[in-house]
Amino acid sequence: RGDIMNGRLPAYKKSFFLSPERPDGLQLQIFHEDGIVYSDLFIDNRFEGYAEVLHGGMIFGILDVIVWYAIVMRTKIVAMTRKAEMEFFKPIMCSAPYRAKAEMLRIEDRDIISTAWIEDPAGEVYARLNAVFREGKGLAMDAFIDRFDFSTTTPAIKDYFLSLLETV
Repeated sequence: RGDIMNGRLPAYKKSFFLSPERPDGLQLQIFHEDGIVYSDLFIDNRFEGYAEVLHGGMIFGILDVIVWYAIVMRTKIVAMTRKAEMEFFKPIMCSAPYRAKAEMLRIEDRDIISTAWIEDPAGEVYARLNAVFREGKGLAMDAFIDRFDFSTTTPAIKDYFLSLLETV
C-alpha cells in the first residue's frame, strides 16, 4: 500500500469528534501516514474538566476514535472497543497544540491490541490509551460506509474504505 494510503481520512458525518457539520463538536481532521493515524489538536475550553485543562473523557474519546481508524487502515476490520486502559501523565491544556497518534500493534485470537497517545510538539507523551478491540458483528456495512464524508480524501483512500463493503 505504501505512500498511496497516506493522507486525510474520511470523517464520519455524525461524529461528535470528527464531523465538520457539527458546530458542537471537535471537528478533528484525521490523517494516515506510514501505519500511524494522527490528528493535530488545539481544543478550546468548551471541553475543560478543570480550569483550562481538557476533560479526561474528551481525551479518551479522541484516542478511542483514532485507534478505530488505525485498526481499519491496517486490517480492514471494523472493530469496537472491548477493553481500555487510560493513563494520564500530565494535564492536557485547552488552547494549546498537541498531536494525537494511534497504531494497531497486533492481533491475538479475536483481540486487536492497539495503542494511542497524545504528545506535545516536542514529542512528550501526556496521555496514553492501551485498548483491546474486537471485530463488530452483524453491522449494516453499506449504511455505515454511507455516513463517511470522502470530500477531502484521496481517491485511493476512498477506494480503500469502499472496499470494506467487499469484506462483509
